[in-house]
Amino acid sequence: MALGEKLFFILTGIRLHGKEFWLRVTGKFNTYDYCLAFPTIPEGLRAEKYLKGLNAISIPIPNEIFEGCGVGILVTENDLDKLMERFEKEGIHISGIFKREGKTFKEVKR
Repeated sequence: MALGEKLFFILTGIRLHGKEFWLRVTGKFNTYDYCLAFPTIPEGLRAEKYLKGLNAISIPIPNEIFEGCGVGILVTENDLDKLMERFEKEGIHISGIFKREGKTFKEVKR
C-alpha cells in the first residue's frame, strides 16, 4: 500500500471515530435504530456518498457489533428503506443489518 493510501485510511479512521465519539457524547448515538455493515472498508466509504438528505451517518462499526475495523452506517427506521433502495440502485453491497435492542445490536434478516 502506497503512503498516500495509508494516510487516506488513517485520516478516514480519525474522521469516523471522531463522529462516533461526538454522537456518543451528545447522546445522539442512541437515536439511530439500525446499523448497516459492509463487506469491505472501501465499500462502506463508497456508501457514504448516498446518505445526503437522510437521517443516516457513517461511523466505524460499533464495538457492540464487532470489535475490529470496518465502516458502519447508522440510520433511523424511517429512512432505512430509502437508504436500502439507494444502495440497491447504486450496487452498494452490505454484509449485515443490525437493529438496536437496548444498548446492543442484533442482526436481522431482510
